[in-house]
Amino acid sequence: MVGDGVEVTHKLPTTVDPSDSSAAGVTEIVERHAVDPADVDTVLHGTTVGTNALIEDEGAKTGMLTTEGFRDVIHIGRHRKLHTFSIQFEQPQQANPIVPRRRRKTISERIYPPGEVVRPLDEGEVVEAARELVDDGVDSIAVCYLHSYLDTTHEDRTKELVQEHFPEVTVSTSNEVVNQFREYERFTTTAINARLAPVMSNYLDRFEEQLAERGFENADILIMQSSGGMASVREVTRKPITTLLSGPAGGVLSGRFSGDRADEDKLITLDMGGTSADISVVPGRLLERDARDSMVANYPTVTPMLDVETIGSGGGSIAWFDGAHGFNVGPKSAGANPGPAAMDRGGDRPTVTDAQVVLGRIDPDAFLGGEVDLKPELAREAIETHLLGVVEGEQFSTVERAALAALEVANSNMYQSIREQTIRRGYDPREYTLVGFGGAGPMHALDLAEELNITTVLIPPSPGIASARGLLTGDVKYDNQVTLSQRLSDVGADEVSRRFETLTKRGTEQLRGDGIDVDERATLRTSVDMLYEGQGYELTVEFDGTDGDWRERLRERFEEKHEIEYGHYFEEDPVELLNLRVSASAESIPYEPQPVDSVAGADAARTDESTVFFGTSADPRPRTVARYDREELGAGTVVEGPAVVDEFDSTVIVNPGWRAEVLESGSIRLTNDGGA
Repeated sequence: MVGDGVEVTHKLPTTVDPSDSSAAGVTEIVERHAVDPADVDTVLHGTTVGTNALIEDEGAKTGMLTTEGFRDVIHIGRHRKLHTFSIQFEQPQQANPIVPRRRRKTISERIYPPGEVVRPLDEGEVVEAARELVDDGVDSIAVCYLHSYLDTTHEDRTKELVQEHFPEVTVSTSNEVVNQFREYERFTTTAINARLAPVMSNYLDRFEEQLAERGFENADILIMQSSGGMASVREVTRKPITTLLSGPAGGVLSGRFSGDRADEDKLITLDMGGTSADISVVPGRLLERDARDSMVANYPTVTPMLDVETIGSGGGSIAWFDGAHGFNVGPKSAGANPGPAAMDRGGDRPTVTDAQVVLGRIDPDAFLGGEVDLKPELAREAIETHLLGVVEGEQFSTVERAALAALEVANSNMYQSIREQTIRRGYDPREYTLVGFGGAGPMHALDLAEELNITTVLIPPSPGIASARGLLTGDVKYDNQVTLSQRLSDVGADEVSRRFETLTKRGTEQLRGDGIDVDERATLRTSVDMLYEGQGYELTVEFDGTDGDWRERLRERFEEKHEIEYGHYFEEDPVELLNLRVSASAESIPYEPQPVDSVAGADAARTDESTVFFGTSADPRPRTVARYDREELGAGTVVEGPAVVDEFDSTVIVNPGWRAEVLESGSIRLTNDGGA
């Protein structure tokens, strides 16, 4: 935001050191608009550094200290196969454990519920085990003791000992990372945090240093968390596990913001970038993942995160034939380097972007504002070389048929994921508005809408940086929890109140550490996790205090949610109060972008016309369509499909039979009139 709510955008490629490109992007945008870096008070940042390190099996060399007899918890995992009928599938924690067995050391100590110390901590063992790990080259240690969520003293003392003897080593304790039950998920979450802590610490240190060197010494830096809340660098460095869905979370917030401004509350967000597509459902509220589904890179993580499904379908996804001559698109990606063949950076494999280029949908002269010179002939050559004549009898007879087939497969992958997120969970996509963004999302949104019988689609302004815009709509937020694990009928109101007071104090102290006036700005949200006694997974319900018939209120809310989730509830079964949660938040930056000016019509924004292929691989349909410059489209402008709207960071494809209208918010609302 540049003075008086004026919003400006900028985009540049990622570099080998992402902190350099991030700092350079901030610097370039203030230079272009004559803003003194010293006048910038806040820099908001979303990052995939931690996510990429986990997915690519990188990060710090990590060791683990755990209770004697529980060395293999993270290896054994749970008896749940992600691919039930696969005879070749290996559980990720077995094929590639977060911490190899040789770097998992056991310590003599034991705590029994409800927090009774039955074997004191052997401090000599701790120091010796830590020394062995350090001698093995370990940079970071996860401390995961049994039942430490009930009594943290053994883990806390272990951290003190390791830091005292080996101050260069990073230490993550499970009670600090995720203070709740379920040993397997708690151990893996802490181990992931330990692996990422040095990576994120180094990255954020470099980012802060580079901003300071460029004159941003007065700016506070806030980082987007997976939960959709912002946090200080200090807190994120301590708990980098909270940033695994940092980028996608910003996209969901942006999609919801665009929906709110268009008076659309039931949304499906589609954030399709270069390597992946992030999909989320917003049925009038933000959904969070529960303990059953909190997986990142196939590893379970128990940390608050928005409900986002990521699949390997992006503009850089490569089209290829497998050994059985089956046609695939993704999850392999050309990435930013070398990128699609048309970018002429050494890539020679056909990608989704190359398909869009040869179909006439992307204007080679307008891509990224003309800053990148696309070469359509290289896209055609890649498709001809790798997709034509590969299978005996030729799978595809023309480049255009092959390109349309690539889009069909990519769309099919996203379609299946959206069905998983909606229909199979009880949400009817026909009642929802699809919000398409990311660099590639606006090119695929209408094809997906047609498959899902969705009649309204929103394309936010500057969709290629929509996730960054989402940072402006997030609050500073910290989540804390503790396990109680008692029958609802037996738990005392005083104990519940005392536990909530402790969690509230922790959250407000975190906000104060960021310089926030808690009395004026803080909002506290309390909730509890509940389940039937003996049930495997819990449900989260709102908690509003222990006055009156509070137990009855909690049970009613739980049973109502249980019926929505599972279709039934049990009136007579005992209910357990499992975890207590407090979310402490405060608004970070008031965000109200300027409305778009109105104009008389679309003629002034029309730039050219070109041949664009629609239809299917079996029936390609070339159409001569008008092209428009989105920056010149004012509020109230209507464009009838087929048409193409070009902009700096994306391209909006208006299919035949669709009508596009520019809203005052800057979003384009596309509606289907039933034509063809």
